[in-house]
Amino acid sequence: MTTLEVIIIASFIESVISFSGVTLLILGEARIRRFLHTILSFSVGALLGAVFLDILPEALEIGEPRTVLGFTLVSIVVFFLLEKSLRWYHHHEDGATPHDHSPGYLVLVGDLMHNAIDGTAIALSFMVDWKLGIATTIAVVIHEIPSEIGDFLVLLQSGFSKGKALLYNFLISLSTVVAALITYAFGSVLEPYLPIALALVAGNFLYIAIADIMPELQEQAGWKHTTLQTALLILGIVLVGASGFLG
Repeated sequence: MTTLEVIIIASFIESVISFSGVTLLILGEARIRRFLHTILSFSVGALLGAVFLDILPEALEIGEPRTVLGFTLVSIVVFFLLEKSLRWYHHHEDGATPHDHSPGYLVLVGDLMHNAIDGTAIALSFMVDWKLGIATTIAVVIHEIPSEIGDFLVLLQSGFSKGKALLYNFLISLSTVVAALITYAFGSVLEPYLPIALALVAGNFLYIAIADIMPELQEQAGWKHTTLQTALLILGIVLVGASGFLG
């Protein structure tokens, strides 16, 4: 199997995760919200494991350390500002009427950008090393499950029908495949900048894990929740770390 074929398969698997919103219809919102906190802990571990056990070590091996770490830091700041701008626009839509789909469309735009970044990350990783690609894909897929369920919920609350919410989510998710193919097509151009590109991916994953997801996990107190969250976080790290021995 060629690298291009693997990239297409991996990015399409990530796109299919858009249908995870169906679980909201099957299990109901209350059960899904409890499930989300569980999977989010696992997601944090997978993202952190991918960054510190695979992406950054690979980037530091093929690039100059100060440059790699510098662009990782730049990436965190950029994604902070990007999320700030999206939240600003979202708050300005809070006064929309119940039948106004604007918040839902805003979520779709954000999801389009997010999925495109995921596709780029998957392609870049496989272009460097298949083991790195597998670890990155696992981290992306695990993170995407709660993300897609959350997006689906917002679409329903914005007035979208269940069918349209699923359809739009899937169509937007195909940006993962498109971005992955574009990244692969420009592989020869990107090759000298692979360490920087991997650093940007690492910064993105770090920001998602630490700034977006971890604060949500802090909402649940008590030793039982803490023990479960910690166990799942470690399991996510171990799973992605173990994937480095595959391929």
